[in-house]
Amino acid sequence: MIPRILKSSGREITVPGDKSLSHRSVLFSVLSKGASHVSGFLEAEDPLNTMKAFTQLGLKVEKISKGEYVFTSPGKHALQSPKDVLDFGNAGTGIRLSAGLLCGLQGIKATLTGDHSLQKRPMSRIIKPLNSMGASISGKDDKAPLEIIGKKLSDFHYKSPIASAQVKSCLMLAAMASETSLEYEEDILSRDHTENMFRFLGNKLNFISPTHFKMEPPYIFEAKEFKVPGDISSAAFFLVLGVLLKEGSVLVKNVGLNPSRIGILHALEAMGAKIIVHNQRIECGEPVGDLEAVSSNLRFSEIKEEWIPSLIDEIPILTIAGLFAKGGFIIRHAEELRAKESDRISAMVENLRNLGITVHEYPDGYEIPEIGSSVNSSELSSWLSGNSVNIFTKMDHRIAMSFMILKAVSGLEIHPDETSWIETSFPGFESLLEGFMQ
Repeated sequence: MIPRILKSSGREITVPGDKSLSHRSVLFSVLSKGASHVSGFLEAEDPLNTMKAFTQLGLKVEKISKGEYVFTSPGKHALQSPKDVLDFGNAGTGIRLSAGLLCGLQGIKATLTGDHSLQKRPMSRIIKPLNSMGASISGKDDKAPLEIIGKKLSDFHYKSPIASAQVKSCLMLAAMASETSLEYEEDILSRDHTENMFRFLGNKLNFISPTHFKMEPPYIFEAKEFKVPGDISSAAFFLVLGVLLKEGSVLVKNVGLNPSRIGILHALEAMGAKIIVHNQRIECGEPVGDLEAVSSNLRFSEIKEEWIPSLIDEIPILTIAGLFAKGGFIIRHAEELRAKESDRISAMVENLRNLGITVHEYPDGYEIPEIGSSVNSSELSSWLSGNSVNIFTKMDHRIAMSFMILKAVSGLEIHPDETSWIETSFPGFESLLEGFMQ
């Protein structure tokens, strides 16, 4: 079995602000005339690129302190077409949500692009419904760069074939910008941050079912104060670290606990992890709390299909926890992983196999037998004896961070080929992790 060597005497940490909410704080500030105050903003490349993009349309940005900003917008009708291409870097959320907003702004012309990784990711999932809504958006082979001409959009009813917060939010923002109605359906509830922020501004959603709603103008956009809690996707790395401690616990403070985001908690608890929630509260329409992860013995448990949309980004680090589970680990119904910053199914399978671990790959996931019962147990034993293994991160921050957590809790000689990608979502991760090693 893989050793567990790390100990902690109840360390308390905080993680950077929620990336999803940081993106949305910019977009709702853009729509709202006047000065919006935002605290807890994630100062990482992805949301900063979204912020910078909209300064080209007229958003004024004033930094007050770390993570604290005032965004002043002339209002959606006074925004101007950008003179340059809008570069969203590696931010899939940034480009997809911004595309929806810009499609609904009459007269705006813009080109949206990103880095090499982002230009390979699928955009047809937003292009097709937006064009059905009356938008003018296109990209070669349905990929970035995206060319947009803002128009008055039509009322629209859409049933999404996938549970995707990015698709849902894109269409919602298009409707908001264009002052048109939207009826939206999905089979499984995806993240509802956009719905919460929309209602926080004083708007209403009419729900036909928990996954089917309608929104109708006129919409209210007034400058507000937004408090962004810590990102549970970032917290997940240290929750798994806490669970995999040889002894002790880790307390991660001020974490967003949106029900559509806590699949990682359900999955870890089903596997036998002890995670205690302290100081629960509501801030800006979002539930928040402090999470204590205690050293635990893990076991095999089914990861339910309905949990997948709420833990899709956490599957790489959940897999690291699964390596320590009695009875092994399996993840299915996660084909969306193949369309992230990398093909995360392929990336995890390749790197785990490089470690001598048996992995059975499927189109929608993978299966790992219990470590020790593996047919490659002799290879694994050799690796555990001190062999150095390189990890190919595929320009993906979550792949890099997941294997760095494995290295920390086990002491194994694991070396990611590149860690600069981590700054896109979790600045300070490496120094925070080093604090546990001292």
